[in-house]
Amino acid sequence: MTLLKTDHIVMRFGGLTAVNEFNLQINEEEIVALIGPNGAGKTTAFNMITGVYTPSEGKIFFENEDITGLKPHLITKKGMARTFQNIRLFKELSVLDNVFIANHLHLKSNCFQAVGGRIYPEALQKLWTPKYKKEEREILDRCHMLLEKVGLIDLMNEKSSSLPYGLQRKLEIARALATNPKLLLLDEPAAGMNPKETDDLTAFIREIKTEFNLSIFLIEHHMQVVMGISDRIYVLDHGTTIAEGTPYEIQNNERVIEAYLGVCEDA
Repeated sequence: MTLLKTDHIVMRFGGLTAVNEFNLQINEEEIVALIGPNGAGKTTAFNMITGVYTPSEGKIFFENEDITGLKPHLITKKGMARTFQNIRLFKELSVLDNVFIANHLHLKSNCFQAVGGRIYPEALQKLWTPKYKKEEREILDRCHMLLEKVGLIDLMNEKSSSLPYGLQRKLEIARALATNPKLLLLDEPAAGMNPKETDDLTAFIREIKTEFNLSIFLIEHHMQVVMGISDRIYVLDHGTTIAEGTPYEIQNNERVIEAYLGVCEDA
């Protein structure tokens, strides 16, 4: 079943066309990568899909529903979550609270019933209603489960900013998983990682895809990661799709090789 589909989406900034006629299809439980040289329009495509930008033209469908122009929080609520190239954790909060906060989209209690939440003083927590206390316990159980799955349970009370870079990236993914997504978008998850961290991340992405029955759409410059985990790959160059296919097909595509390496004058 098709989970996400874009229909000829275009993004213009004044006279500049950043993405032109981009068609994408992601099926259930599939890992799809979007690659291309710097400035090719990859993040712009991500931003259109997740509601940060509204396409200048074209439509975006999630589970056959037109989500074009929806606000990011509404798109997240429908089952699409993302991470960012630059990690965006709540650095002064604990590992556990970073994951806990991501559950707010699914809270049934309203703000008056909650009267604060976990990050408020104990005096305010005494005002919580029984309904909120029950819901908070369920959310905490889910947070503990997620942190256990990603290997961060022993660090749940540590400040998120104190974690090594690779673990901060895992925490950001765990926070995205807390929104209970069907599709997870990863924006350069291996950026800034050393080879060991990159290998660990590759294995981790495979594990969460299976564990949570996810589809995954990622932007990545590390070709070892892309070729190692992707079912299909799209290639952008100057905002235009120049290739789509399996890792083998992309590795042997002359237009892709030219876009990355250029062609000498003799050729």
